[in-house]
Amino acid sequence: MSRNVHYTTQNIAEAYSQLGVQAGDVLYLTGNFGNLGFHESQNKKGTLQAHLKAIRAVIGDAGTLAVPTHSFSLCNTDSPFDVVATPSERGPFTEYIRQIPGTVRQLHPFASITALGAAAEEICSNTARHAYGPNTPFHRLLQQDAWFISVSMPPERTCSIVHHVEQAMAVPYRYTKEFLHPIQRGDNITIEPFYLYVTYRDVDLVRDRNEKIFQHPLLRDHVKKIPLGLGHLWAYRLRIFEQAARDALTQDIYAWLRQPPVKRPYQR
Repeated sequence: MSRNVHYTTQNIAEAYSQLGVQAGDVLYLTGNFGNLGFHESQNKKGTLQAHLKAIRAVIGDAGTLAVPTHSFSLCNTDSPFDVVATPSERGPFTEYIRQIPGTVRQLHPFASITALGAAAEEICSNTARHAYGPNTPFHRLLQQDAWFISVSMPPERTCSIVHHVEQAMAVPYRYTKEFLHPIQRGDNITIEPFYLYVTYRDVDLVRDRNEKIFQHPLLRDHVKKIPLGLGHLWAYRLRIFEQAARDALTQDIYAWLRQPPVKRPYQR
């Protein structure tokens, strides 16, 4: 391997196999591909294609890849969301996946997930109007026993599934907020309701970046880390994280925070 190449397509496939990913598996993938260094293709498009090619080689036609295709910049604006055309704001790989024919994107103007593969329809079509909770992609990914893959970013920094567990456990520092947002439907624009589980503004929240949750014995023994290029891939099953986070929030409802807040506008 030359000085200017840090990893190959074969290296990618081998890394996923070493993590335990197999044919037919469902993956939810996020992270920062740039931290891996230079792929042998030596160009952006070739690198993105190589990652998808390697993942498909491992999970096969029966497998499914899901990625976040969020567009939070639309929140609190009048800019219409178009499930077909609105770009992903979660990095070049997610935008690349979004544009591949056959992908299915969740209808949510701010927090959509897009899937490609055998279970794409089951995961992302006809979903609830919420980002988390029953009948959302995260709920369905859990039902699929999906992997969470973090590319070259520690898993504590990428585990958005934690908010699904927070909603299930009804943490007191969050509430469900309704947003009426314009949706592009063909040539028409309709105003429709969608929901986010947001934090109260007047709560003195200090996040601990999921450190306490990832110290749970279930996750300490389960999370896998494999080198790739200049970085690493981390992997864990969503169901294991859910079990650990539920347990942590059962023992301490403020486990997602560094310490319990002093200001609690929800307290009576």
